[in-house]
Amino acid sequence: AITTQPASLTQCAGTNATFSVTATGTALTYQWQKGGTNIGGATNASYTLNNISAADAGSYTVVLSGTCGTLTSNAATLTVNPLTAITVQPVALTRCTGTAAAFSVTATGAGLTYQWRKGGTNISGATNSSYSIASVVIGDAANYDVVVTGTWGSVTSAAVALTVNTAPAITTQPVSLTQCAGTNVTLSVTATGSGLTYQWLKGGTNISGATNASYTIASLAAGDAGNY
Repeated sequence: AITTQPASLTQCAGTNATFSVTATGTALTYQWQKGGTNIGGATNASYTLNNISAADAGSYTVVLSGTCGTLTSNAATLTVNPLTAITVQPVALTRCTGTAAAFSVTATGAGLTYQWRKGGTNISGATNSSYSIASVVIGDAANYDVVVTGTWGSVTSAAVALTVNTAPAITTQPVSLTQCAGTNVTLSVTATGSGLTYQWLKGGTNISGATNASYTIASLAAGDAGNY
């Protein structure tokens, strides 16, 4: 006779799960089964599965045999919930000021929640699997990560950088010059921005090789006069 039936279990992957039965009778023997099939070596009043995985989920029973008969227990179900895990990490981004930026993460597990962070500090309201900035500014440049919390643990993503590039802007314009023929003249510009390159023009036409922040003409001639 079974006095205590095996109980169903819900556990995390990687843990150990133990089913047990309490019975009375004479010369009792035990045989645990999964899905009605005998489990080799599982012949005690309890049966332990170590380091369980999704493959261990199923229905477990135990068959008791004694001098006066055989009896099968009620079925107990083992449910294996996956540990919280990140399967796709967020990716670093480079954006220009005024454009949009979006980070995302893909995770597995039960009961997942998300908290995005900037430089290790929680971002208020950033609690979805993705986090978007509609119009980035210089102050948004930082490292971002997300803490994913589930029923079976928490995990923090890799920290990835948002690099913010600024649009080019001229802070000091070139100045008009009047000089004598035969002298040297230098035109220059001061600008801010990311990844700047320069191309000087005369009368709207590119000057070959004039690709620095300043442009020098050595030994001026009448033909050098014009708009630059």
